[in-house]
Amino acid sequence: MERFLAISPKSQLWLFHFALALNILGMVLTDMWVPMVVGAIVTTYLSIDAMVRVRYVLPLKKELRELEQENATLRRKVREVEQVSDY
Repeated sequence: MERFLAISPKSQLWLFHFALALNILGMVLTDMWVPMVVGAIVTTYLSIDAMVRVRYVLPLKKELRELEQENATLRRKVREVEQVSDY
């Protein structure tokens, strides 16, 4: 999902929203409807993709990492208790 690695996901969100606004402004001000409509569809997809990534995917990945660390810690504690109880 991370296609654009040069800038942060939050910067991508603002960039794609700005590009969408420029496309809509271009549709209003010019007679080039076909390229502008195609551009608006593409930038709408990119804007929604970036928004979903920033709002849902990245926080979920962070929470998943924290849960994996907690799980690893708990497994170590369980192993230590099992080793102590074996003696």
